[in-house]
Amino acid sequence: MEPTYDVVWPRSPRGIQHRRAADRLDRLDGRRVAFLWDYLFRGDELFPLLDKALTERFPDVEIIGYEEFGNLHSADEKEKITQLPDELRTRHIDAVVSGMGC
Repeated sequence: MEPTYDVVWPRSPRGIQHRRAADRLDRLDGRRVAFLWDYLFRGDELFPLLDKALTERFPDVEIIGYEEFGNLHSADEKEKITQLPDELRTRHIDAVVSGMGC
């Protein structure tokens, strides 16, 4: 009689389920793009460069700077992130560039 063994999976169950990514926009002309940042890594250097590149390529794009949304990695982070979807809808934001460090 051969012995039998229990099989154990070495990883835990996934805490976050996969979601389908949103469809990409064909173009950014006439769109409102929000920059979001956690104020941790060089966004003050990178976002102005990205703003310039996007507005050169898409002259009718409207950039809403990260300053409008404030630091998303602050003491009230949970509240800000919870309110973010409504805030983006209210401001009629079509796309987001998120500069969050890990």
